[in-house]
Amino acid sequence: MKESTLRRLWIAANAVLVILIIVASLTPSPVVLTESLSDKYAHFIAYFALSLSGSAIAAPAGLWKVMLRCLLLGATLEIAQSLLTEHRTADLADLAANAAGIAVAWLIAGQGRAGWGLRAAAWLSARRSS
Repeated sequence: MKESTLRRLWIAANAVLVILIIVASLTPSPVVLTESLSDKYAHFIAYFALSLSGSAIAAPAGLWKVMLRCLLLGATLEIAQSLLTEHRTADLADLAANAAGIAVAWLIAGQGRAGWGLRAAAWLSARRSS
């Protein structure tokens, strides 16, 4: 698979993840994993997954842009919950959980692992060729 094709597929997958996060953030009934599990864990996991997924095709020098976009998405959705819905409210603790997930993903990806998806595709392509 060519790098450009993989990049487009990865961008599409990230777009689907963003849409899922938007829907979960703005719908009346958020998905609850269990009664004992705080929604802060869901915020952490969603933004960790989005940030780590975004880091798959990011150049190391541009990794901060991916993380900033994820943080801005979370902040925008918190504001949208207050302004655009009657059933949801903004919560700084939710934004903090989002930021924590982003920070952990950044720590992982920032250790020279940014672009991991493209490197994995190149490795798989080389193995198929040999």
